[in-house]
Amino acid sequence: MQTQRINISLPIDLVKQLQITVPFGKRSRFITKALSEKLMKKRNIKKELIKSLKANRKFDEAVMKEWSVTEVEGWPE
Repeated sequence: MQTQRINISLPIDLVKQLQITVPFGKRSRFITKALSEKLMKKRNIKKELIKSLKANRKFDEAVMKEWSVTEVEGWPE
């Protein structure tokens, strides 16, 4: 796997926790794994949301149609 060095800024408290928790020489691997997991979770949530919206589209349209009468009901003509 190719790697690229980047420069990022982190809150001091977070850096201290990282230094205490993860031994020197293993921090890049730890951050890589944490970032990969977070990105995967974010992508999965987006996929699930799109899937859910598609699955519920007909139901949502039926509800909108059923309630559309109330949008004009009571308005003076």
